[in-house]
Amino acid sequence: MVKNVDESSRNDAFCDKISTAIWQETPSAENPYTINEARCHGYEHLALINNRSFSEVLFLLFQGELPTPEQHQLLERLLTSLIHPGPRHNACRAAMNAAVSKTHVSNILPLSLNVFSGEQGGSHEVFQAMKYLQQHYETSPLDAANTLTKTANTLRMNAAEGDIMPAAGFGTYYGSADNYAKKLVDNLVQSCTAGPHLHWANAMIEGVKDPTISWRIAGVAGACLLDLGFSPYKGELIFQIACAPGIAAQAAEKADSPITEMPFLAEENYVIK
Repeated sequence: MVKNVDESSRNDAFCDKISTAIWQETPSAENPYTINEARCHGYEHLALINNRSFSEVLFLLFQGELPTPEQHQLLERLLTSLIHPGPRHNACRAAMNAAVSKTHVSNILPLSLNVFSGEQGGSHEVFQAMKYLQQHYETSPLDAANTLTKTANTLRMNAAEGDIMPAAGFGTYYGSADNYAKKLVDNLVQSCTAGPHLHWANAMIEGVKDPTISWRIAGVAGACLLDLGFSPYKGELIFQIACAPGIAAQAAEKADSPITEMPFLAEENYVIK
């Protein structure tokens, strides 16, 4: 579909230089193109290196302030919860296939994260899950559970195959409930100061009458990221950052392996129509 574009000049006045509130660099006296001091949202970079963790500075970059101890604990455990999407995930398979194919290392993560950007099992599901939670958070979790159950029944009647997702971040996983996602939620609730979105979504899932409809990883991430104050836009980016180490590690493991290390479809599985 081609959009109708007004080709007449809008006379927009573009800025003369890039501006940012995130990172400030003070030039050195000897060479103005080199740095004498760097600050992140006002915090001196070397002080952050020596006194703060990676997850705290990551929070600072996106939110403009350091996390509270409770936020730091939740973010730290969420990042570790998400560190590997699993070797069966399409993004990990893409990374491993690219590695055994001897794809240049600098292309591995970009192509894998592109695969990882999908709406079902990918980062955009997190974006949509956060939108869903924002829109329904003020309603009763039991009412939301009933709606989820009805939607799941409708989807199941119309779906020929594959998982059903009555709401982004919540549904089936390989045809049943994702028990490990529920374990991650239980661990976060028990070991951290869980916020209102995580508690609300947990209450909703407990009210769903269909035992196959439960948490999906995107729902876990979305609820926690909202409780940490991230917008859906920022949340999707954080999710990609969190899962990237596991994807990259899978590629590194296969880097010196022959192409035969990965499965190849048998001749009878090729169908030309």
